[in-house]
Amino acid sequence: MFTDGQERPTRRSSFAVVSGQSLDPHESEVSVLFVDIRGYTSYAEDKSAAEVFSTVNRYTETVSRVVRAHGGTVVEFNGDGMMAVFGAPAPLAQKEHAAVAASREIVLSVRSLDLGAHREQPLEVGVGIATGKAFVGNIQSIDRLIWSAIGDTSNLAARLQGLTRELDAAIVIDSATKMKAGTVADDFERHDSMPIRGRRQSEDVYSLPLPAKVSATSAYPAG
Repeated sequence: MFTDGQERPTRRSSFAVVSGQSLDPHESEVSVLFVDIRGYTSYAEDKSAAEVFSTVNRYTETVSRVVRAHGGTVVEFNGDGMMAVFGAPAPLAQKEHAAVAASREIVLSVRSLDLGAHREQPLEVGVGIATGKAFVGNIQSIDRLIWSAIGDTSNLAARLQGLTRELDAAIVIDSATKMKAGTVADDFERHDSMPIRGRRQSEDVYSLPLPAKVSATSAYPAG
């Protein structure tokens, strides 16, 4: 997902889950989450379209259920990728904690999917989260209103998701998210001044390595 150099968070060409509501555009502080399947292209290469559709359908249902359970809003699905927002359209207390807790559960839940005997290895995902200001609201397409969160925060979250491959990590978050996430991010490793593709400034980021140090007990600590 999002490997062609485009700033996809600013483009709303895919199906949006939040749509058709009369929500006035405004700036809001949010935590934005991007997730996609690792090795999706190679996985799909030797599978039938029906088999790939079934896998993506189960993955999408699983991820969206987790996001909703933690108070997030799914904004976009794009093949194997998904964008979610915590803190808009409705305010969410401890949005950073909620986003990181959701990301940990997503990693566990997707790994646990039973995809049948044909799948020798569990599905792995990469998750990126960034927190900051975004412009949120409806965008008018030709046939619908599509709710979205646009701006540098969304772009950074997408880039951090891509950085999971370079860092061999399940989850990568920015310093703003780490600062307020609480104990749910205590075991993340710090990486100082990481270059971010497409950005002039480097960023301090925090990662949870693969195989993910994610446990059911550590997915929901208070904080």
